[in-house]
Amino acid sequence: MAPKFNLLERRRDRFMLWIPGGAPRGDDPNLILGTFYTGPPATVHISSKTPLVASNRPGLWELNPNTISPKLENNSIYHYWFEITDTSSEGLGIIRVTDPFAYTVDYRVLTSRGPHDHPPSVIKFRDGKLWPCDIDGKEPSQVIVPPQNNIPDNNFMVIYELPTSWARFKTLESGDQSVQIDTGTFTDVLALFDPKVTGEAFKDVSQIRDEAIVAKLGVNALELLPAADARPTGEWGYATAHYYAPDFDLGTSSKLVTLVEEIHAQNVRLFTDVVMAFGHDSYAFIDFDQFHFDPRALEQRGSPDKLQSHSDSERDGYGGRLWRYSWPGITDEHGDWKPTIISSYDPETGITGEIHPSWAFHKGHLHRWMTDFGVGGLRLDSINNIANYDFIKAYKEYAWYLYNSRYSSPNPAKFLVIGEELSDPLDLITSGSLNALWNEPFQSRLRSVIIGESSDHSFEDTVQKLVNCTLDGSHPFTDGAQAINYITSHDTEGLRKERLYNYLSNCRVFDIERRAKLAFTLLLTAVGIPMIFAGEEFVDQMDRPIGQKQIDPVNYERKSEDWRTRVFDYVATLVKFRTQCAALGDDDTDFIHADQSRGGKIMAWRRGGHGKPPVVVVANFTDFDTEGIEYVVPNWPDKAMGGWREVTQGRLVPNEWIGREPLKHWEAKVYTY
Repeated sequence: MAPKFNLLERRRDRFMLWIPGGAPRGDDPNLILGTFYTGPPATVHISSKTPLVASNRPGLWELNPNTISPKLENNSIYHYWFEITDTSSEGLGIIRVTDPFAYTVDYRVLTSRGPHDHPPSVIKFRDGKLWPCDIDGKEPSQVIVPPQNNIPDNNFMVIYELPTSWARFKTLESGDQSVQIDTGTFTDVLALFDPKVTGEAFKDVSQIRDEAIVAKLGVNALELLPAADARPTGEWGYATAHYYAPDFDLGTSSKLVTLVEEIHAQNVRLFTDVVMAFGHDSYAFIDFDQFHFDPRALEQRGSPDKLQSHSDSERDGYGGRLWRYSWPGITDEHGDWKPTIISSYDPETGITGEIHPSWAFHKGHLHRWMTDFGVGGLRLDSINNIANYDFIKAYKEYAWYLYNSRYSSPNPAKFLVIGEELSDPLDLITSGSLNALWNEPFQSRLRSVIIGESSDHSFEDTVQKLVNCTLDGSHPFTDGAQAINYITSHDTEGLRKERLYNYLSNCRVFDIERRAKLAFTLLLTAVGIPMIFAGEEFVDQMDRPIGQKQIDPVNYERKSEDWRTRVFDYVATLVKFRTQCAALGDDDTDFIHADQSRGGKIMAWRRGGHGKPPVVVVANFTDFDTEGIEYVVPNWPDKAMGGWREVTQGRLVPNEWIGREPLKHWEAKVYTY
């Protein structure tokens, strides 16, 4: 049974505004309530303005909906704001703000989406209580917890990283050019998994119109870039404004539930990306000092929240407001930090105590997403910019508490909290703050070796550390499930970070199909959890300048091109192998051959521990085919065993050819029995 989060339970009975800093600045807060009219223009007709009442719990303001005049109508949808006095340094006076705990927001009444534009929250009044609903009044169900046996283990996952809005695009004419913009929704993501759901983007492409592309790829984990509501349209969602509500442009809570239940039916885990370094939320106006931090404020110069972790650089809000994770306070005349510890209502437990407001707020939306939407893993953005290991650890531990509550005997191999900190400080793992990190050195090494370069002591050393991340002395992961490997991620800006197609083109590599297949062989047979950035499975390319990377959606139509279809099929074959092969779930790796006559650029290695059929990878990192009709790999394991097969070509290897097959240039072969 899922644990309860007190504030999320109490808000069924009353409108609630939590202001942990104590008495609000200015007048008491008011509830502004009305009903939506389509117009034009769309508007909310205000029916009441009612003061909230201070409860007997410090910092909590409430209003019983049954006391509002005029009386609320049963089974009716209402839009509302809280009217407060701005607490930010902008001093905006009395303003209306969105409920920071809103499950649904509605932008239809706004003509712009700037930092001072606050969409109304949406709620349904039924039988004397307040019920979460979509903008059409539908009350969404919760995602059914999937059977634990259906969930892939961490060591057998292949993650598909997808900006939700990229699941569909439309073409606009701009001058003499055609420009693609991303317009995807949760339903368009569903079309990538369910062939019965037609994606509009594919309706004119016969080769892919009737297939569910991502389901066919065979991945067993879907990572959506931030799906919580963000103000900007046509971007990735990192400007999170309303943490408890699915993004308005991506679809309703009900649509998200439908998507998650379909991928669960296909034994696919849902990961979601969470942004907690900065926000664009209402607390920047409701109770700024308790929740947010202004690095420009002189009195904050000594705050523990000022600097990034592992750096002397200041934290960066990227246009939003930095979250405060230490106690608020001031710097005294001697430069010493003087914190002010807050005793307030605790939204999690319902009791009064000393709490960090931002910690409680973020734990609340974690509860919402894991309980209502069945999230099965998390990726925490920009850990260094959050800059508080204690909070990160508390957040991770609460996530595990929620996961463990789903099952009577929870399996620890079936949940994961991942962090993005590109310097890979493994103390985040050894301290228990996170379970895994993005393995940025993997990308750097892979992009070197597929063009014949080394990034370590030697080419052989580079390949070894690429294939087995536990050998990297500067970033020694101790378990493959701690490392998320990738060829490309959504961070396509920077040296050698662009999409694989563009990277190879910029390197004047023209046999892109061959190099892409080699890259995916390395990714899908290496120690670690492989992640595929949407579109790389068929070598999509960037159509816009790098500065517009967030609005350069996947062009799934390209998958229909012959050579790209061949790459896709090759990758799908290896994805299936990666998710099912016992040897690839182990960390055990033995390097059995490095051809020094070719500068160590033909190599072979064995994956898998004893007692399991091994996987042998043989790779040629040169411009030349091997000479003659055979190429002998010494030290081939279990050579006397029959039934060896080459995985990527799906063929049996005759006994006399085991360990002797020739290689084409820039080719890798994968063998097992």
